[in-house]
Amino acid sequence: MRIILVHGFNANPTMNFHPWLASSLRDKGFAVETPELPLSTKDEINLPEIIESMKDQVGFLKSDDILVGHSLGAFIILQYLEAVEMTETPRAVMLVAAPWKVSKSKLRKLFIADLDADVLMWKAREYVIVHSKDDELVPFAHGERLAERLKARLVETNGDGHYMNEQYPVLLETIQKIAKTPFEFDPGMTLGDDYANLPEL
Repeated sequence: MRIILVHGFNANPTMNFHPWLASSLRDKGFAVETPELPLSTKDEINLPEIIESMKDQVGFLKSDDILVGHSLGAFIILQYLEAVEMTETPRAVMLVAAPWKVSKSKLRKLFIADLDADVLMWKAREYVIVHSKDDELVPFAHGERLAERLKARLVETNGDGHYMNEQYPVLLETIQKIAKTPFEFDPGMTLGDDYANLPEL
């Protein structure tokens, strides 16, 4: 099973909890990808370039992939799911301290294309939102809104802020729980077959 960790704005895979989480996951037998994206104040924000960079580093998504995005990196994952050709549906998408929207004009460039939550719901087998109630950078209400729109499971914590420190056991535990829980349904399996009882021609 592959875990894809996507960093946030003005960050990289060597910052915040990413090194610890990547190392801990590898110790438990997971394959881990940590793409480094042009997502900072020193770069001109260019969504197609960011998506292309992630495509080069991550490639096609597989049915046992779990994508984990921190802060604005979570939004990049959602954009990636909408943009790339998919032949398999990832096991899960986990969004950590993710924004529903931003007000800074520089970052609004990433939000030019409105994301279609109804379509995104079918782009992963499960969505999990992890958000701390004391997050001052991205208020908890953003996590609640994302969970509502994506029909996601909300993992609510307190005291973790914007997840900028080195270790958060809840992240490792949540990923392990996702990985160990058998998924019984593919997207659309619960929908009725309108053609099941039609007579053959």
